[in-house]
Order: sequence, then structure tokens, then C-alpha cells
Amino acid sequence: MTPNGDEELALEEGGPAWRVWLRTGLAPSDRTHLGRRALLLAALCWLPLLGSSLVDGTATGDSVRVPFLRDLAAYARFVIGIALLVFADAAVAQRLRPVLQEFLSAKLIRRDAIGAFRAAVTRARRQIDSVVVEAVLLALAYAGSWNVVHAELADGQSTWHALATDGVESLSRAGWWYALVSVPLFYFLFLRWVFRGFVWSGLLAKISRLDLDLVPTHPDRAGGLGFLSIGQAGFAILVLAASASLAARCGDEVLYQGVALESFYPTLIAFGVLALLLVLAPLLVFAPRLAALKRHALYEYGRLSSRHDGAFRDKWIADASRPQPESLLGNEDPSSLADLATGYERAKALRPLPIDVAAIAPVIVAAALPMIPLIALRVPLKEILKGLLKVVM
Repeated sequence: MTPNGDEELALEEGGPAWRVWLRTGLAPSDRTHLGRRALLLAALCWLPLLGSSLVDGTATGDSVRVPFLRDLAAYARFVIGIALLVFADAAVAQRLRPVLQEFLSAKLIRRDAIGAFRAAVTRARRQIDSVVVEAVLLALAYAGSWNVVHAELADGQSTWHALATDGVESLSRAGWWYALVSVPLFYFLFLRWVFRGFVWSGLLAKISRLDLDLVPTHPDRAGGLGFLSIGQAGFAILVLAASASLAARCGDEVLYQGVALESFYPTLIAFGVLALLLVLAPLLVFAPRLAALKRHALYEYGRLSSRHDGAFRDKWIADASRPQPESLLGNEDPSSLADLATGYERAKALRPLPIDVAAIAPVIVAAALPMIPLIALRVPLKEILKGLLKVVM
């Protein structure tokens, strides 16, 4: 609960992992604790790989196709990615908590629906705190790790974590830590936030079906729901983590396998589009409500305008015996005519989706930013930055 009694949905809290961090003093989402947790988990993933590859002689040199210290994906996942997924505990929560508070403080939830609103939030909190869910996520993380390792063992080429001897590949010392700790931990942290994103989407869907007091002439052109896109922009940090991992993986294949960079363009574009759609998809649940609100408002303002404009015409235009135009000075009728026209235009401008392009710009930047160094292998950096600015601005 917040100090004023409003419900919060703390997406970073709950579940066995959170309780472990609580016991170790790494749970709070302030910068100091998050920095320590990010440093600890990144060190847990990366330092044993460095030590083992040094012992195996695969950290540098040409003994394997991809030495550890030149593996872009290792840095992107186990240093940058882990840190970003940890700092998401603050970045996402700081965006989404005010969203729930805004529904109440802006009185968008009608009085008789507040109980259902609080019940929906409570149920979402229970889902986040589920032990079973995190056990399933951990199992999925290990399944994903096994698939990655199995694919890398099958390509027949030596890397710092998979050594090929007489045509048979086996995991190196670093490879075992990679398969059992580093990759599963990265996947688990990512899947943990994916699940929380689904919980958040489900909560928004329930809220969209409540009795909401939306205003068709609200300046945000979203009935008063424009703040939702600001909240969704918090997920940009997760997009950044995924994009960094993808770009680094593509970079490794370009540098060490001779794959043409151009062959990855469809994948990179598809990722950017998919990331944007996934972040914005939860807001689609409000589209029917806003579309109905717009239709109803246009009918109401149309009828009111017809009556008002007809009365204005009858009073000031139709009767030639009316006083001279000087009598209009200081009269409120022309002013009300302009105000009514403004209200109608605002209702007409109501968007069917509560999406503000400026608010979601961080998502676009997060998807594109890690790809800049990759594409810079073929396209001048200046041209890349110009193109990115055209999309964002």
C-alpha cells in the first residue's frame, strides 16, 4: 500500500528469488542495492567463465575459433544483459506504480468499481508471488540453456565453451559453468520479467472492463488514459537487454563465421517491430472502450451543437429586427459557440489507442541502439544516426 492507502503493484517484488534477495540484503530497488546485486550476478556469470577459459587456454589466441575475451555475446548477456535485467527492478517499477495510482488519484475508476479494481491488483500480486511460477520459469531457463548448448555442440567447431576433438565436441570447464549457471541465470531473469509483463497486461485487461469515468475532450486525446503509454515505456530496458544479446550474437557470426551482415537485416527489423508491438499490445484492451467513447461523444456533441447553433442563429441572425451588432459586445453567446466547437474538435481527435509516440520513443531507441555498432560494420555511423533521429523525432 502507498502512504495514502492506494494500492501498488510492485512488479519487482514477490517470488522465491525476491525472498532470497531480501535475506541477503540485495532486495531494495534503490541504486546502491541494485548496483550490488547487478555486480554480484554479473560476476557470478562472467568471472568463472574467464577463470576457466584462462586455465583451458581459450581466453585469447587462435586455439579456438571464438576465444572468450573476443566473444561479443558473452559481454552482452553476462555483463550488460544481467545488469540491465537487475536495474529493471527500478526502471519498470518507477513507471508502472504511478500508473495504478493515477487511476485512483484522477478518479478514473468510478466509486462502485473501486472494490473490483483493488481485487484485481491483489490477484496480480499473488500471481507475482507464486513459487510454482518461478519454478516453471527456472525449468524453462534450463531447457533454453540446453537447447543453446546442444546447438553449439552440433556445429563441429571449437569455441571457448565447446571443444572439438577428433570430430567430437564436448563442453570445456567454462562450458559447464556456461550451461549450468550463466545462461540459465540470464534466461531466468529475462523470463521472470516476461511473466511479470503478462501479469501487468492481464491487470490492464481487467481494468479496461471496469466502470471507467473517461473524458472524451481530455487534452491527452486518449480520454484521460494518455499516462498509460508513459508506463509502458518502462519496458524499454528489457528491450535493450534483448536487443544487445541479439546484436552481439549476430556480430559473432559476422566476425567469426563470415556470415554476411545483410542476411541479418530482416531479423533485426523483425525484432524491432516485434518488440514495439509487444510493449504496446497491452494497451489494445482499451481500444474498444475509447472507440465507443468517441462515437458516443460525437453523437452528444453533434446534438448539442445543432441545438446551440440553431438557437444562436435564431437569436442573432434570423430576426432582422434584432439590435445592432454593438449589442454583441460582452455577450457570452459567441464565446459559448467557440467553446462548443473546441469540445467537438477534441472529441473528434480522440485516438482509439492511448499511445503517445513521444512516450514510446525510448522503446524504439532501446531496440535500435545495440544494433548501431553491428550495422556500422557496413554502413557509416553518421548515416545510421541520421536514420534513427528521423524515426524518433
